[in-house]
Amino acid sequence: MLNIAICDDSEEDALTAKKIVKDTLAGLHTANETVCYSSAEDIEYKLIKKKEFLDILILDIDMPEVSGLELAEELKRNNVNIIIIFLSNHEEFVFRAIEFQPFRYIRKIKINSEMPIAIQSALKLINSQEDKQVILDTPDGNIRVMMSEIVYFEADKRKTAVHLSNGSNLTVNAKISEFNEILGNKFIMIHRSCGVNSSHVKTMLNDVLTLKNGEKLLVSRRRSKEVRQAIIREWGEKF
Repeated sequence: MLNIAICDDSEEDALTAKKIVKDTLAGLHTANETVCYSSAEDIEYKLIKKKEFLDILILDIDMPEVSGLELAEELKRNNVNIIIIFLSNHEEFVFRAIEFQPFRYIRKIKINSEMPIAIQSALKLINSQEDKQVILDTPDGNIRVMMSEIVYFEADKRKTAVHLSNGSNLTVNAKISEFNEILGNKFIMIHRSCGVNSSHVKTMLNDVLTLKNGEKLLVSRRRSKEVRQAIIREWGEKF
C-alpha cells in the first residue's frame, strides 16, 4: 500500500489533489492511504519527530509560517528519503524548487493533466526500486530500515527478532507470519520460524546456511531442497 500525504493550506486545493491521486491509483489498481495536511509543521512532526514513513509527499510551495521549500530543506537536512511533488500557483518558484531535486513540479492550473502523469511515474519508480524502506513497529517506537539491511528474522514468542547487517537486533511487535507479509514475502523461509535475505547468504552446505557475517543457520530438512533452489534462483536473477 502506498502512503501519500498532501500538504496544502488551501483545503479546496488539497481535496482536489486528493481526488485526482485516488482516481489515478484506482485506475492502476494500487491501494493507498492518502491524507491531507494543512501545515508544513504537521509533516515535519510526522516524518522527522515521529520518524513515520511516506512514499510520496505532494507539497504546496507557498504556505504561511513554514513554506514548502523550507520543509523540503529540512527533510533534506534530516536525510528523509521521499518522493516530493511540488504544487504551486506561481511558476517563478520552479527555479528555487529545483534546488531540492523534486520528482515533479506541478502547476495548479494544470493539475488535472499533470498530476496523473506524476503519480504514474512515481509509482513506476517505487515499483522499480529493488531496495525498499520498511517501518518496523518496535517497543522503542517506529524505526525505518531498508530491506537490504535485514539479514534474517526469527520468531521470538509472539514477536519477531530482526537481525540487521550492522550487527544490531530489533524486536518487532508482530508475529513472524505477519512480519513476513510486511516484507512482501520476499525472504526465504528456511524453517517455519526463520526467514533469510538471500543476498546475505555466502554458502549452503547440506542443511547449513553460512551468512556473509559468519553466522550459521540450520535449514529444516523438509525445506532443504526448496531453500537451495530459491537461493540459486534469486542469485541468478541478481547477477
